[in-house]
Amino acid sequence: MPEDPIGQEMARITNEKLQRVIDQQTEHTVALANHTTSLNRLEKGQEELRSLLLQILAHQPKGQL
Repeated sequence: MPEDPIGQEMARITNEKLQRVIDQQTEHTVALANHTTSLNRLEKGQEELRSLLLQILAHQPKGQL
């Protein structure tokens, strides 16, 4: 860290700004991970519904669709 007071203050301000950016990126990463998890659950649910629908359709007499 610089030894002069102005350099120290500039370094402190730069470090604070950098830490805010890192914190925001961390929040965005966590939010993205949560959205990805939600999308994966939706996709799994859609696959299960599709499978059930195919089973139902397979057991229907041909004239009743």
